Amino acid sequence: MPDLHFPQGFLLGAATAAHQVEGDNRGNDFWRSEMLGLFPERSGEACRHYALFREDFALARSFGHNAHRFSLEWSRIEPSPGRFDDAALHHYREVVEELRRLAIEPIVTLQHFTLPVWFADAGGWLAPRAAELFGRYVQHVASWLGPRVRFWITVNEPTVWAKHALVLGHWPPHRRHDWRAAARAILALARAHRRAYAILHRIQPDAWVGIAHSAPFVEPARPRDPRDRWVAWMRDLALNRLPLALFRRHLDFLGVNYYTRALVCWGWGGTAPLFGRDWPYPHGSTPRRFSDLGWEIHPEGLYRQLHRLARLGLPLMVTENGIATRDELLRVRFLEEHLAAVARALAEGVPVIGYLWWSLLDNFEWHCGFAPRFGLFETDYVTFARHPRPAAFRFAEIAGQRSVTAASEAH
Repeated sequence: MPDLHFPQGFLLGAATAAHQVEGDNRGNDFWRSEMLGLFPERSGEACRHYALFREDFALARSFGHNAHRFSLEWSRIEPSPGRFDDAALHHYREVVEELRRLAIEPIVTLQHFTLPVWFADAGGWLAPRAAELFGRYVQHVASWLGPRVRFWITVNEPTVWAKHALVLGHWPPHRRHDWRAAARAILALARAHRRAYAILHRIQPDAWVGIAHSAPFVEPARPRDPRDRWVAWMRDLALNRLPLALFRRHLDFLGVNYYTRALVCWGWGGTAPLFGRDWPYPHGSTPRRFSDLGWEIHPEGLYRQLHRLARLGLPLMVTENGIATRDELLRVRFLEEHLAAVARALAEGVPVIGYLWWSLLDNFEWHCGFAPRFGLFETDYVTFARHPRPAAFRFAEIAGQRSVTAASEAH
């Protein structure tokens, strides 16, 4: 099979999020939930990335990365309403400058799930002034970092936050089955994004501003069954088409977070008649494969989802893609197959500008704790040493050659 190539300027790197790697983010709502025993583990020192970011970026550069996505911790920057911490802002300026020094493109996420306790206590995203307060924070950050950053992601995975915080109750404020609040929160996040978009472009007219959208590929388990087609259509409407419609007019690019396919079938009970159930059985002639978190491995879904999202007429960046596994051969295969899917889409004219693996390091995976292992680099949580995995070396080869073999996509 022929090689598929990535063009010059294509971004290849990895991603992190502040609370998951920095350590000691004591001022946010997740930390408080951890201290109250509402999470199975505490993030604690996490990966000590706040102190070790220079070493981590040097490691990434030595393995061929030319881009890195990271998030700012709002609660460090604005620890109380309207009071901004210059030391935290200096830190994040140093982070951006270190990436620039290493010729790694910084991709800055302004809000990745965690909220300052004071903001959460005021109602969080459901508060009447939520967009205004977020805008004040964005204004201050953009004034500090300004032209050092080209790519800005305002909010990460609005639908995922609403699901885990207001429907499943895993995350603060730990509400369950509050579908109305979840819908209101997504609308509020869209308003906050629009305000941030305007602020960023006022300060930096040439900025590229987007969101990171969780984009599972939804399809019916039995395409000939109209009930399965109905629930797949409805689930894709709820998870992809409606949320994106709220943001579409204020996006310069779309960040695509892809991990899995949602293979759905019709069923009774709860929301199943409307949104279906996940198909639990073998499907088709190819054995289904799953990560340690039970997420189906389906690279074809990334290829097809990129084609679907290309209809928006926006540049696309894969801002998260990875696997939680302790099987290192499977991790390498996952990387190859999904990069081949991206390269295929590119060759067919889909405007993909970058691919970022989740994650650079093993880290604190929210309510799943430290057990899931997503990192290109293994984190030793005793010594905080980083150890490159086989996938890190394979990533470096692909980045160096700027190509991946199409055959590696096969199951």
